[in-house]
Amino acid sequence: MIRIAAAVVVAGHGLIHLIGFVVPWGIARPEGFPYRTTALDGAIVLGDTGARVVGLVWLACAVGFVVAGLGIWRRTRWALPLAASLAIVSILVCVLGLPEAVAGVVMNTIILVIVAWASLVQPARTRPTGVR
Repeated sequence: MIRIAAAVVVAGHGLIHLIGFVVPWGIARPEGFPYRTTALDGAIVLGDTGARVVGLVWLACAVGFVVAGLGIWRRTRWALPLAASLAIVSILVCVLGLPEAVAGVVMNTIILVIVAWASLVQPARTRPTGVR
């Protein structure tokens, strides 16, 4: 049950990343996520092209997190390392998207903690009985 919940959280987090893609590409304008050509709350000027490039990173994270969620659900070996790698990249793009993306920084931190915990627990479950 925990594995399924983790898979849903990771994949759902990926779907939320689509906001970072659809806004700069003009596909949608969700409330609370204005179109900007800057990053770090206006500290860095990206321009239209730069905003779209960052949008592509958001899209890559979206697809990656959905794939990682499916991998977690299917108990693949690559899913946890993929989720951790994506969470690190996602923290970086979320920082660029502050203040709107603050919840993403928190969620990515939670994903990293869960992956670390799962990495510690999972090997312990696969050890032969009596081996420490």
